[in-house]
Amino acid sequence: MAKKKAKKDQEMSIMDAVDNLSGMAELDVAVEKEGEAVGVKKNLHKLKDLEEAEKEETLSTVKGTFKTVHKYLEHVYSKDKEQLKDRDMQRGIKAIMVLADEAADKLDKCTSLFKHTYKEGKVSEIKEYKDLRSFYSKKILKRFEEVLATEAVWQEEWASEDEKIDIERQGLKDLEMVKRDKEYELFYIRKDDGKPFFNRNLLRHIKLVSDFDEVIMGFEGEDPLLRINILLDHEAQVVAEEIRDIAKNELGNFYADAFHHKEIPIVGDMIKLTMSLMLACNPQNLNENTMGKVCTRYLKDFHKFLREILVSPDYLRLINHAVEETDQLSRALVNLVHAFSFAFFCHSGKKQEMLDFMNDLLKRSNEGELPIRKDKIDTNVFLSEIYDLHDNITTMLKKYPSGPLFKILDIFQERNEKEGFDPIGQGNPPYYQYTFSSNDFDSKCLKMPCPTFHAHINKAEVIDEFRGFLRHFETKKGLERHLHINLQDRTSWEEHARCQALEKLQNQAEFSDQLILVTFPKKSDFYFQAEDYLNVDSAKDFLKLLEEQVKSGEECGFFFSKYLPRKELYDFTQKILPIIHTHFFKKKVKLERKERLDFIEIFYQFFTLKILELARPDTFTFSCKDGVDVGSTASAAFFTLVKLLGKEDKWSQEEQDHLYWILCGPALTVRERLVDYQRFSRMASSISILAQAFATDHDKIVKAIQPLYGAKLFQNLKNEY
Repeated sequence: MAKKKAKKDQEMSIMDAVDNLSGMAELDVAVEKEGEAVGVKKNLHKLKDLEEAEKEETLSTVKGTFKTVHKYLEHVYSKDKEQLKDRDMQRGIKAIMVLADEAADKLDKCTSLFKHTYKEGKVSEIKEYKDLRSFYSKKILKRFEEVLATEAVWQEEWASEDEKIDIERQGLKDLEMVKRDKEYELFYIRKDDGKPFFNRNLLRHIKLVSDFDEVIMGFEGEDPLLRINILLDHEAQVVAEEIRDIAKNELGNFYADAFHHKEIPIVGDMIKLTMSLMLACNPQNLNENTMGKVCTRYLKDFHKFLREILVSPDYLRLINHAVEETDQLSRALVNLVHAFSFAFFCHSGKKQEMLDFMNDLLKRSNEGELPIRKDKIDTNVFLSEIYDLHDNITTMLKKYPSGPLFKILDIFQERNEKEGFDPIGQGNPPYYQYTFSSNDFDSKCLKMPCPTFHAHINKAEVIDEFRGFLRHFETKKGLERHLHINLQDRTSWEEHARCQALEKLQNQAEFSDQLILVTFPKKSDFYFQAEDYLNVDSAKDFLKLLEEQVKSGEECGFFFSKYLPRKELYDFTQKILPIIHTHFFKKKVKLERKERLDFIEIFYQFFTLKILELARPDTFTFSCKDGVDVGSTASAAFFTLVKLLGKEDKWSQEEQDHLYWILCGPALTVRERLVDYQRFSRMASSISILAQAFATDHDKIVKAIQPLYGAKLFQNLKNEY
């Protein structure tokens, strides 16, 4: 049994094989942004720098790729004979072979993998590739020909379908993006001409390869991700209770008169809304207690009804009247709508159950035992443990059907229902994570996807419940403003419309006092030190460029609310850069690319702290398109910075758990995977530099940076949760 399991662990999936072929076929791409070249593609790019053992491993991966494609074709040939009559299937297989030939050609031209070192010589001569080509020519093409009347017709058909095959081939290359769960939002969004970004042929390829993988991989035991739906149902029940409790005063005021006026349409709608919330609160409606509608569905109904009320003519008419012009019931109703919107963004949910789930995943990845965890460990030891956790769980999850893959299938299957990228409306709600606390002020950090609905690539709009959330600040005593740190790149074609929608909201008079918007681009060439910035290793030039990026503002992807004094921001930037250079990079004359990446990340953290001090918000968020990768790593990094500034580098088990939850909770529940490895690695690398410097020179560093902030900010500085 053990031997059988070991063999399965070594199997390469067809998804991985197609991913590898895509990478090989694109080897002429000269420069890769950080994180874009992974796996075999990354190793082939830097082949000459690899150790001999690593070269052998890369060669083995290349051979295994062709072998897996061969096995896939054998499976289709012997098991799915009827499918081979399907013209779409024929195009798909032809596309795979075109991709395989393209990969082989690029391997010959762009690497020395098969030259001088290995006896096979050219790729076309190695056994695995020759066997694949032979089987395709002698078996698959012959079977295709049998489907058509004559060989002449066959050749004529294929000659006229070159364009369709090229579309299929591109669809296979798109699988790489699907597998890595990159830019999945484009599956929801349409181009300017109304056409989808991805051809539906991609759906067939996904189903084709995932079905085959399930056959050859032989998944063992229950898929651990199946528990997520139960976890989400439990969380929905707790969230509903929290929303009810946060809005309890407004609920009481509304129901004091509501039942006497049920005939009024909007009052009836509000009663329906609150009833769905109460049903979501009821533990009898949990999945394990009922065969009927569950808490998750009732909470979704609550959200749906809330949206409907927020766009209703009756509600819009009420908010356009001055408070003194409305009656008591109308005021109570409007206040309740806004309180529900606020509570929807600020609830905290069921963290412990998610942590228990993560521990179960870790246990399964560690042969049934939880690793021994220590209390009071320092930051770098803790980061090392997170790396191990990420690697172990990711390796374990590879043995089961891909969570992100099935998320994409869901998008296709529910396309009509889910038209447009609407993360908060598509099962990715915001929630409270922790409180930044000092003697100066306190502020709650919220996990929040971009609060927009994005239907066409150049058209996005802010969702109405976020407007309701902001309106609550206007009427609720003790609430003043929300700081929205947008981590999307306003200069990129994928994210510009969403950034523009947020900026438009910021500039509306109704919300200008409650909303403070700041944008830090985390997708630009400068952020990745790619393209024109790749070889700028002079520290002096780099610091000057970084300062110019900030001062150039919107042109370079930055945006600052009018509420924030620009001169003070620019002065801060000018002063903090040499301090970072001195204390964290030892005044190096030249900075390697990795050091520049770390530098940018550290600057963003201290800049965030300054903006937080200037804004003094009641709530703030690190928001990206979905809050899953960029947002969660930024939130975790800031949480860590505050801890380090507080002169406490020892992490209790409770603090460790909380950071795990901030980092991995969103990715597990929303995308059924762990946080993106490249984003996490970059965050961890910069935090490691901070931790090392603070461990030796904490007081000296704080003394250097404190004059750039208010005197009270560093007094009793801590995270609360």
